[in-house]
Amino acid sequence: MKTLFDLRKNSDPKTYIEINQLYGGDLLIFEFQNQEITPCTGCWNCWLKTPGTCVLKDRMSESYGAFVNSDTVIVLLDTAQGFINHRGKAFIDRTIPHFHPYIKLVDGESRHLSRYDRLPEMVFYFEREGLTEEEEERIEDYLYRTAYQFQTTGYRIKDLRHPTLKVLNRRPAKRGEQSFGAVKKMDKLVIYNGSPRRSGSNTALILQEVSRRLENSVEIRDLKHREEWGNWQEKFSKEEHILLMLPLYVHSMPSHVMDFIEGLKPSRGSITFFIQSGFPESSQSYYLEAYFEQLAKRLERTYLGTVIKGGMEGLKARPPQSRQKMIEPLATIIEELINHGHILKDSCIQLGKPVQLSLLGKAFLKTGIINYYWDQQLKANNALERKNHRPY
Repeated sequence: MKTLFDLRKNSDPKTYIEINQLYGGDLLIFEFQNQEITPCTGCWNCWLKTPGTCVLKDRMSESYGAFVNSDTVIVLLDTAQGFINHRGKAFIDRTIPHFHPYIKLVDGESRHLSRYDRLPEMVFYFEREGLTEEEEERIEDYLYRTAYQFQTTGYRIKDLRHPTLKVLNRRPAKRGEQSFGAVKKMDKLVIYNGSPRRSGSNTALILQEVSRRLENSVEIRDLKHREEWGNWQEKFSKEEHILLMLPLYVHSMPSHVMDFIEGLKPSRGSITFFIQSGFPESSQSYYLEAYFEQLAKRLERTYLGTVIKGGMEGLKARPPQSRQKMIEPLATIIEELINHGHILKDSCIQLGKPVQLSLLGKAFLKTGIINYYWDQQLKANNALERKNHRPY
């Protein structure tokens, strides 16, 4: 079975005919142009309470059976701000139920275990209008990364009028092409919390310490408050220093963060990014870092850099003293940013360790201790017996 998901604002039925001819068979088609995909909230219910089943009920959840049982999934995407737009990102985020929280080692790095024996090959098309060559490459790399997480092959269609498939190959993330900049000491830093969780997020815990230390030197805004977006997007162009802090979410930003980014306009000032992730190695965040470099250029802001911190899974569950020990250096690097007007390179390098798993790190991952943590969470929710549930 071949299933097509058209996430573009403006669909074109002729497109379906061309793609149908490419595959020589009938397509099952889901169109979303008049329907938003509810953003993933990071509740983890699909991992820990209702294994394999998303608690959100919308057209996306209705399509899960078709997705899982397809040989090929074709996804047609719009772009915004040099990346796939928020609807496309929400689509990818909402595939999380098809995976376990469990981690395994693949090609020397951490990866979530698939809930199913196989997932479909992924074929992507994205609108190219308004993209630079650099942005196009970064989207390709991100989509490769998505297919890689799916443990399948990724392809790209470049021209819908004459569709042919281009295999997406692994390439190093195109990061580091824009150097970390510097400004004068900051009077005030506006920080956006990009976590999708309603409460208890790692990002919020870090920012509590930042707020305690820096008080009036920072203003923290939580992007879950959508009613404030219009006001904040207007203020963005007038505010001198901005930091966007978020969790890595399926190798990129959460979809609601992309939605907010789409409403930003070029303006003077600086911008800094802070990515924290559950994966232990910071290299998992490099593809997002590569995009953020291009975003800073698009927004015409001085790029002060991207801070990356892996290994943050289970922060909330740690004893208070251990949790504080993890949070302190994260708050310190933001304090240094404000006091010096730039990220101290040594602090950034230290925070980003390990870049890749060491032999000891790989050996630890193979012990299964991390997966034991997830079993305990499942047990606490009376869901351990259903951990291998395959609802679709």
